[in-house]
Amino acid sequence: MRALVPLLSLFLLGGQAQHGSDWTYSEGALDEAHWPKHYPHCGGRRQSPIDLQRTKVRYNPALKGLNLTGYESQVGEFPMVNNGHTGKGKRGGAPVHKLGSEHTVDGIRHVIEVRGFKDAPNGNSRVKDYPENTYYSNFISHLANIKYPGQSTTLTGLDVQDMLPENLQHYYSYQGSLTTPPCTENVHWFVLADFVKLSRMQVWKLENSLLDHQNKTIQNDYRRTQPLNHRVVESNFVYLPSSEFQFYLHKIEKDLEYLRRALN
Repeated sequence: MRALVPLLSLFLLGGQAQHGSDWTYSEGALDEAHWPKHYPHCGGRRQSPIDLQRTKVRYNPALKGLNLTGYESQVGEFPMVNNGHTGKGKRGGAPVHKLGSEHTVDGIRHVIEVRGFKDAPNGNSRVKDYPENTYYSNFISHLANIKYPGQSTTLTGLDVQDMLPENLQHYYSYQGSLTTPPCTENVHWFVLADFVKLSRMQVWKLENSLLDHQNKTIQNDYRRTQPLNHRVVESNFVYLPSSEFQFYLHKIEKDLEYLRRALN
């Protein structure tokens, strides 16, 4: 059994709002296959989400660590609304979470994708159950108040930064688009490599608390991954698969042993 946890995506965009809820992912005349007919950008060559294939990511030492501002705890009210596709927590109109991650990592899809939106001048899990993540408790407890599309509620004192992974420095970066209509290709994505731990019960509540317009639970509601089309995904850290990492550790140990013998 897996207690899959959030994959965080931050992105910069040029200020285009997402369209209404007339489109769907898999049903009706405006399902995902028909988006390009009504929203031409959705048929573009720089679409999101994508599958992040870690062995093909290019390390760019010039990429700096993220300096997040505006996500710390603030006094105020934060509206949440069920729009039939996601549960939105509005901080500048940005959804806090999306059930069924859209970006995948080495073909693996996670339970939830947490997003932060920034206006521009834009983790994976393991087989284990974790204790309750208290930073998500307030957010999850309010989901019952927005069970049906159109319902809204209000959060107070939301600290988004505490809901983010501990390591905010390592990330993947690429040029893409909005993942829903109009699919505008003006988005710079930053996908954090670290993950957040949630308990199985918290994951269950996230998956089963909200209903869509067809009265079905809002889970696995995501756009299929899109072709990379010669784009380059970069990272600001060097990724070493476990097998390669063990190989280098073994090599270092052998080199150290050689030095010890040479010094004796």
